[in-house]
Amino acid sequence: MKTILITGAGSGLGKGSAIGLAKKGHHNIGAVHTIKTCARSNCSMFKG
Repeated sequence: MKTILITGAGSGLGKGSAIGLAKKGHHNIGAVHTIKTCARSNCSMFKG
């Protein structure tokens, strides 16, 4: 298991990468430009 920083994790390729890597058991740190972007795309996977 690795810890991975993903930029642009609120949408598109970044979000897809975060989801895919999480399913493989990696710990992701997602960076988004604004919290509104994250809220629109339901980034609940990053809470906690």
